[in-house]
Amino acid sequence: MTAAIDREILRTRLLAYVEEIAAVLANAAPTAEVSQAREFAVAIADGKGAIVATDNPQQLGSLAQTVAHAVRYFEFDLGDGDLIVTNDPYAGGTRVQDLTLVSPLVLDGELVLHLAARVRIPDLGGQVSGNLYPGATELLAEGVPVTPVKIERFGRPVRDIRAALLLNGRRPEETRQVLDAAVAALGLGQLRVRELVDGYGLDLLHAALAYAQQHAEHLARRLIRSWRRGTYEASRVLDPATVRLTATVEDDSVTLDFTASDEQVPTFVNSPAGWTESCAITAFLTVLGGGIPANSGLTRVVQVRTRPGTITHPVSPAPVGWGAVHCGNEIVDVVAAALSEAAGESLPALTVPRPLVLSRPGNDRSTQTDLGRWAVGGAGAVAGVDGWGAPALSGRAQLPSVEQWETEHSGATIESSEFAMDSAGAGQWTGAPGVETVVAPRPDQRYTLWTATIGHAAGGLGEGTPGRAGEVSLGTAQGWQAAPCTATEQAFPADRLRVRLSGGGGCGNPRARERSAVLADLADELISAETARVTYGVGEAGDE
Repeated sequence: MTAAIDREILRTRLLAYVEEIAAVLANAAPTAEVSQAREFAVAIADGKGAIVATDNPQQLGSLAQTVAHAVRYFEFDLGDGDLIVTNDPYAGGTRVQDLTLVSPLVLDGELVLHLAARVRIPDLGGQVSGNLYPGATELLAEGVPVTPVKIERFGRPVRDIRAALLLNGRRPEETRQVLDAAVAALGLGQLRVRELVDGYGLDLLHAALAYAQQHAEHLARRLIRSWRRGTYEASRVLDPATVRLTATVEDDSVTLDFTASDEQVPTFVNSPAGWTESCAITAFLTVLGGGIPANSGLTRVVQVRTRPGTITHPVSPAPVGWGAVHCGNEIVDVVAAALSEAAGESLPALTVPRPLVLSRPGNDRSTQTDLGRWAVGGAGAVAGVDGWGAPALSGRAQLPSVEQWETEHSGATIESSEFAMDSAGAGQWTGAPGVETVVAPRPDQRYTLWTATIGHAAGGLGEGTPGRAGEVSLGTAQGWQAAPCTATEQAFPADRLRVRLSGGGGCGNPRARERSAVLADLADELISAETARVTYGVGEAGDE
């Protein structure tokens, strides 16, 4: 009994450690992508690379594949003080600007475990600063892929490798600072685990690493036994390709088969195999409900199948820069649709379509400002509860501070950022409204845009209506006009830009919504008087 209690204590300690490491990384990193958008993940993996604990469940599958690849690559060449870095999208990674650092912990000559951190860096070569290039037809147009290399050996920097890495980007100093923050955070993780070994011993730590994965596996299998057995299919169209899923639910396991998806395309929406697994497991976890730890024990329960050469498993030289969003969102959607049917549950949309909206000064190719970060979609409603905040899988990022952003982008202003009236789906329970932001950028801006999915709305449940579709518009003295679907560092005669994501879908018949709730929405300017009257049947003087 004492040993079992100690294993559980160590399991929870490891979870606490990854949260502490993540907090240190977010606080130390100099870029908004890491500190505010939280585009990073940290994890503790066992000696073979299986994830035991992570702060970011949405990266689970990709991180596990990347760490395992790095471990195999240096199978007989891992020592205390080594630090590996890689970004290879075809070997577990996501995109070239996401660097994964792997730090093995070696005690008395024995490889015990690995600490890993994935961080978004400002730039790593490619045609467009920031490495998000809608016109890319091959990976090298997006940036420089890095096979696993050691940037530290025996605790000392490998200066030529580190220098080569930094020189391949347009913003080497910021990249260096992000790397330093990640290295420091992993150093803290090493210290915490060594303290754990000193207190509990190496044998108990090994037992806890195995127990953590067995615990997640056991909980997941127990819940799956309540699902309906069978085969479920779902698909989503992402022009110019379709994501197709066949999900098979057996006694206590699930197979998610994407092999029927369309072939990879020569544009940046392909989803690397590691990211496909991450998206699939994220949706699987959401359908399971809360309380299931995110670790590699889940990969024993759910098997993700892909076919090389498809949009869900691209091979060289396919570009992948926006695949984490689209077709990542579509992968989440098809898994949620298929498994919620098996589980007998109705789930609101877990994602909303997101555009790529970047701008840079005309005379400076080294910087990109992500204006799309100001767009926040709305969560969908479920029976008994209105939607509020961002969708389930968009809540990790923090909305930027207006004051801080305007200070960092001198000459640009945020004219407004507020809930968009009538953007939420109607229902007995309403979706959350989308946030609409109007930006007055600095003069002489060049824009990189991809808005192909912005017109898609987040669906509702039952008789609930979808949220209003998002938009990206350019403003001039003559008014607003829709932004083009695709642009690469293009100048527009516009002095303002408006961006909004879809509001969340509603749930249930709108006419069944309580009158007091409709009037409160009207007073808060979340809905218009016309919507209150026509959709909900509530007038200012009384009900229709």
